[in-house]
Amino acid sequence: LREINAQVKFISVEPLIGPLPGLKLDGINWVIVGGESGPGARPMQETWARDIRDVCLASGVPFFFKQ
Repeated sequence: LREINAQVKFISVEPLIGPLPGLKLDGINWVIVGGESGPGARPMQETWARDIRDVCLASGVPFFFKQ
């Protein structure tokens, strides 16, 4: 993704069904996070989303949470 010649590069982490330790956001402009919905949806732990949010804050990358 970092090598693609695009003005805006974003990561959509939906559904978030596990933690993403070591997430690097160099060259990423935006991160979207959301849980799974509907019948049989797998649970998302709040800490997984908060950890990603914290990486975004530290990296100066906008964070958007859905659901």
